[in-house]
Amino acid sequence: MKPAFWKLSHGSEIFTFPELLKSIEDRLVYVHKDTGKKGQSATTQGVDFATASIGDYFYLTYGNNGIYLLGQITGPANVFSTFGDGWLDRPYRIIARSKNHHFYQGQEKWWSPNHNSTFVKVPDGEIKLFEELILIPYFDVKLKKYGF
Repeated sequence: MKPAFWKLSHGSEIFTFPELLKSIEDRLVYVHKDTGKKGQSATTQGVDFATASIGDYFYLTYGNNGIYLLGQITGPANVFSTFGDGWLDRPYRIIARSKNHHFYQGQEKWWSPNHNSTFVKVPDGEIKLFEELILIPYFDVKLKKYGF
């Protein structure tokens, strides 16, 4: 089994910091259904969020103002979101809390916090790089420890 990892950003230009904290408290993450495609992607980020598999993992950013948690999606997308018209929410469980909340200054990828994206999957060929740039420094998570 290969785990699927996603970057999920609650943009600081849309979400206030108290709204970010409330989403963490409520164990809900949000993406607007009309969030567009990245480059030549076949689907939009909104569709990707709605159809990501239960059991997929994500890390939550607040724009590039910090990485907050590593989570696992535990339920389907809800179209009757408490955040309002057009917003989808998904429940999750927290796997790990970030060890630091400093903004990310590393290599830019579609899935990195310093790239303007909302919900982007880490490609299978970049999982090792993702581990080096995000999982180890922010969560002290090494995939080998978990059999991957």
